[in-house]
Amino acid sequence: MKRIRTILRALDPKAAATMSRRERTEAFRIRRSVVAWILALCVIVSCTSCSVHAVLVNAVLNGHAKTAQIGNSGTHSEKTDQSAKSEKKSQQSEKKTQESSETKDAKASAEETAEPQEDAVTKALREQSAALMDDQKSEILAKAQQTAQNSGYGMVQYHYCVVTNGEVGSVEDFSNAVFRILNSEHGWARAGAIFEPSTDGNCDFDIVLAQASTLPTFSSVCSEQYSCRVGNNVIINDDRWNSGTDVWMSGGGDLARYRTMVINHEVGHRLGHIDNEMTCAGAGQAAPLMQEQPYFWMAVRSTNIRLIRNYGLAERDCGIELQNKTAE
Repeated sequence: MKRIRTILRALDPKAAATMSRRERTEAFRIRRSVVAWILALCVIVSCTSCSVHAVLVNAVLNGHAKTAQIGNSGTHSEKTDQSAKSEKKSQQSEKKTQESSETKDAKASAEETAEPQEDAVTKALREQSAALMDDQKSEILAKAQQTAQNSGYGMVQYHYCVVTNGEVGSVEDFSNAVFRILNSEHGWARAGAIFEPSTDGNCDFDIVLAQASTLPTFSSVCSEQYSCRVGNNVIINDDRWNSGTDVWMSGGGDLARYRTMVINHEVGHRLGHIDNEMTCAGAGQAAPLMQEQPYFWMAVRSTNIRLIRNYGLAERDCGIELQNKTAE
């Protein structure tokens, strides 16, 4: 307390008049110290104020910078989002274009590789001449035998050989078709006749697939234009086998049924039947198998067999006779 009173007395200007020399010297030192402390305090306060100001300014600047960064980041993010969306749309568009292109390519490839649809006639021809396994032959022959046994005419079995003359088509296809046609349940089996290919060369007759130009070499009654029968030779014209006749085809007939007709008709001659032993009852009626197929008649349309005498006849629609010239 005494020290504080001394400092306060030293700082009091009025007290100087009553101070001794020693007290005045002491008061001067106290005043100088106080001034020094005041100056130091001012300096400290000033520095502190500057520091605080600097901190505040820095904080404000940093705040603006962060705000600007956030703004820029938001703008960049928006731009990035837009860019991503645009890129996604582009990728989707490219994917659709690629898928469309792949679909078109696949469709085009499928169209190129797809086989033409088979029509009924082509199918019938293919099935008529298709390869025959032993079990298939046995099945066909068994049905023919059953039909012959049930015919009421007694079953007669014939053996035949298939031969060729000149340049002709596939002998195997021809042989397969001949076997199927002759042993059809709708063919000569209905008149009691069944047919087997010979296995030892002993043939009741030959079925000859002949080049058209060779037909006259069998007999003067044979023509390059049609098929014929000479003795034990049933001769099938290769041109007619492959194309039928113009009148037959233009009249609504097809090649598969023509082949059935011409085999049964010519074999019918070998069995003892003659041309036109029965004729059509009228236009549009079923035609007997042994009725000649004229060049200038409307073609027949069916190849089912109906009976006459002891043998079968192909049911065909009778045509309209325009001229007397006939041919099978």
